[in-house]
Amino acid sequence: MTAARAAPPGPGFRLSGPAVPADTYRRRLRASLHRALLAAGEDENTPYKIKYADFDSTQPLTEALRAGRVDIAAGGETGVLFAMANKAEIKVLAATRERRLGGSAILVREGSPIRGLAQLKGKTIALPYYTHQHYQLAVALKQAGLSWDNVKVVNLDTAAGSAALNGKHADAFVVWDPNTAVAQTQQHARVLKPLRPVIDPPGMLYAPSAALDDPSKKAALRDLTRRIIRANAWVNERPEAWAKSISRLSGIPLAAAGLQVSRSRSVYEPVGKPTVAAWQKEADYFKGLGQIPSAPVVKDSVQGDFAPVVEKAAAAVSDAGRGGR
Repeated sequence: MTAARAAPPGPGFRLSGPAVPADTYRRRLRASLHRALLAAGEDENTPYKIKYADFDSTQPLTEALRAGRVDIAAGGETGVLFAMANKAEIKVLAATRERRLGGSAILVREGSPIRGLAQLKGKTIALPYYTHQHYQLAVALKQAGLSWDNVKVVNLDTAAGSAALNGKHADAFVVWDPNTAVAQTQQHARVLKPLRPVIDPPGMLYAPSAALDDPSKKAALRDLTRRIIRANAWVNERPEAWAKSISRLSGIPLAAAGLQVSRSRSVYEPVGKPTVAAWQKEADYFKGLGQIPSAPVVKDSVQGDFAPVVEKAAAAVSDAGRGGR
C-alpha cells in the first residue's frame, strides 16, 4: 500500500504483504506521516507492505491518488477540496486538528519594511497553490481589506518560494513547518502573520474511493488508520525524541526541528458535522472567488464507517496518555 502526505505536507501509502525495505521509499522534507510511523515503530509487523511516497504539497499528491498510485494520505484539506471539485473520487477517513499555534505563516525577509498585511498591497507573494495556506492567505487578505487582485500571488513550490523570498523576487512567502522553522532559524526570516489564528479548518486523512471498494485493502486501511493515530500520539508525548527524529529523517537542523515540535500538537478525530460544515464553507468560499467551477458536497465524501475506528483509536491513546502521567 502506498502512503502519502502533503501540506502540512507529506506522504501516501500502498498496502500489500510484509514490511518494506528502507530503500523502497523516498524521503523529502515534508514526510511527517511516515516519519511518525517510523519513529513510533508503527510500521513494523504489519500484515501488508507499506511503500512511502512523499510530495511537496497536496496538488501533486491528489493527482497521484487519482491515478491509483496512492492508497491513503494525510495533510491539508484545501487541495483535497479542489480535487473533489474536479470530480476526484476521494473519501475522508478522519480529521486532523492542530492544538497549538503551528507553523503556518506569512514570512518576510529579515529587515523587510513590511510590518502589516495592508502593506502587502501591490507586493509579490510566493504561495504553493491548493494548500491549506492558500485558504488561510485568502482569508487573511480579506481581513486586512485586500482582495486577491490587490496582490500578485505566484504559484511556487516550497523550494522555489523560499528561493524567491531570499533572492528578493518575492516580498512574502506563505508556507508551513518544517519550512517555516527552517526559514526562521537558517535564513532569519520573520513571521509577518501566523495563519492558524486567521482560520484553521481541520486537515484530512483520506483515501481514493477505489481503495475502499476493495475489502482486503479496506481492512488494511482500517489497521493503518489505527497505527497512524497511535504514532501521532507517540510523537506528541516525546517532543525531544520526535525533534531528533525529524532532524535525522528529514535532514534539517535540530534547531529547526525543535522549533517545529515546540509549536505543534496535532490530534486525529472522527469527522463530525461541525468539521464537515467548515470544509463546506471553505469549498463555497473558493467557488465564490471563481477558483473552482462548483463546490463539492463534502458530506458525500466522508467515509462514515471509519468514524468508530477513529473514535476508538483516539480514545485508546488518550487513556494511555493519562495513565502514563
